[in-house]
Parts: sequence; C-alpha cells; structure tokens
Amino acid sequence: MLTKLFSSAVRVKILKLLVMHAAKNFSATDIAAVTGAVIRGVNKEITKLVEAGAVIEETKERDVNNKNVKIKHYRADTQFIIFDEIKSIFLKLQLVELDEFKNKIAKLGAINYVVLTGNFVGASNAKIDLLMVGHASRVRVEKFVSDFEKRLGWEINWALMELAEYDYRRQIGDMFLFDILAGKKIEVYSKFV
Repeated sequence: MLTKLFSSAVRVKILKLLVMHAAKNFSATDIAAVTGAVIRGVNKEITKLVEAGAVIEETKERDVNNKNVKIKHYRADTQFIIFDEIKSIFLKLQLVELDEFKNKIAKLGAINYVVLTGNFVGASNAKIDLLMVGHASRVRVEKFVSDFEKRLGWEINWALMELAEYDYRRQIGDMFLFDILAGKKIEVYSKFV
C-alpha cells in the first residue's frame, strides 16, 4: 500500500495537497496549478491514489459557455485507514524544513517575531498560517512566501506587521492577534529587543 501512495514525487505532492486541505475539492487542473505538475502526470497519479483508497473522486457539473460540463473533483478520504498518520508525516516534514526557513527569514530585514499556525499545526480553522512581525520589504516577503508555497504545495495565508502595530494590537487586546498567540502555534523566530 505504501508504494501506491509514495512511489512518485508527483503523487506525493498531490497527496500532500489533498491531505493538508482535506475539506476542499480540487479538479485535476487545480491540482496541476498548485503543485506545478503537468496535467497528464496529475491525471495518471491521481488515478493511482483513487485506486489505493486515499482519495475520493466526485463528478460535478459546471456551466461552461452555457453548456453543462462534467468535471472530476478530488479530495482526500479522511476515513482512509492511515489518513491521520499521513497527515502527521506531512506536518512533521514541514518542521524539518524550518532550519532553512529560519535562515531565509533572517535575511528578509529586521524581523522580530515569526509564528506558524493554521495549516502548519493542523488548525485549519485559523485565520492565517504565518505571522511575521518587524520591518521588511513587502516585495521580498511576498517572493519568500511564494517560494515557500511552491515547496509546500499549498497556499499560505500570511500577514506582515510592523513592530509598533504588533505592540498596539497586543495592548488593546486585538482578537486577531489574540487568536494567533493563544492558539496552537510554532514560534519559529523570536528576537524582541
């Protein structure tokens, strides 16, 4: 069974995307766009994941140019016997990449604090996945996050706050910030002066 799940790099990217976003449905085109894989490869590998029982295939009708078109959509089967273990593996592998992540953050600018939450810790109901506090070029941060998204295979919801804004929000008890700091999180970088 494990060879059916992990024997191809494209298959692993697809499985990771679907498991980390188990509540969402994706078409093959969506999967190809997010993972950077070729559509033909996605179709081949998704079929193997469906056969293994890790992925559910559903056909949905869409209106395209005034015609009803049937499009296959895929999602992870959360009832799959080893779904929780697979998700746990993907979450732990993300943590392994944190050392490289930390080194790149230090080069972005005067960053004081970085916290991972949301999909990084299995809290899919969180408002964001990454909070950065400090001064950095927004363009450089966007490029950094974009590159990291490509490696992870999913979109990261992120926020960059100046230190003064962070301090102000903490003082007034801002619920957005409170939810992040009180919730499940991984503090990646903390350099408060």
